[in-house]
Amino acid sequence: MRKIIIALPKGQKMLGKAYEIFKRAGYRSEALEHEIISKDRKHLEFETECGTAVFLLARVADIPQYVDRNWADMGISAFDCYREYELSNITARSSMRGDNFLTDILPDLRIFANSRFCVAGLPDKRRVYEQCKRKDNILTVATQHPNIAARFFESKGITADIVTVSGSTELMPKHGEMDVIFDIVETGLALKENGLIIFEEAMPITTKILVSKAARKYDANISNVIERIAEGLCDEIKQ
Repeated sequence: MRKIIIALPKGQKMLGKAYEIFKRAGYRSEALEHEIISKDRKHLEFETECGTAVFLLARVADIPQYVDRNWADMGISAFDCYREYELSNITARSSMRGDNFLTDILPDLRIFANSRFCVAGLPDKRRVYEQCKRKDNILTVATQHPNIAARFFESKGITADIVTVSGSTELMPKHGEMDVIFDIVETGLALKENGLIIFEEAMPITTKILVSKAARKYDANISNVIERIAEGLCDEIKQ
């Protein structure tokens, strides 16, 4: 029988919570549990005890591509990763990125319940941000998520000059001469430490199970997995 391939985020912050969702649905792997406890991360592939599924550990940002290209039948990823991947087809010619996976079959897994995208900056730039909503001024923005940021500012009617950075976004208003940053905020501590404040909360960070359209169409067992996960999520809510 064909085994279902499930991609899980290998980062310490997400792996345990992501695995528990499948464990509650009946897909347990003692080897993976040992790996999570030991924090070794020496192995990247684990079979379930029931023998019907295999877990692959991957970077959370890569999981949308795993599912999109059918390297995995399903996987768990956060909004910033799968939405940025979907929108990247704007700049990639002849690309159908994000066309093969579904994100709306199951609800938010609430792994990052307090995280959200925010527009933030130095206090004296708040007025600049508000003016850009009413006038055709150009707002300079630093972000690690250029496509999501572009869509957000476009929806606000703001003309944005978006600069992509790989990290340390909080430094950009002071040292990069950016008006604002568009970044993920959880506690807000990093903003405070760098003298920044939130100007606007843009959208929450949801965590979803991505499901391959092709796998769902040709393998009836995928629907069974989805049903069992849905039951597990309902039981968790009741508790």
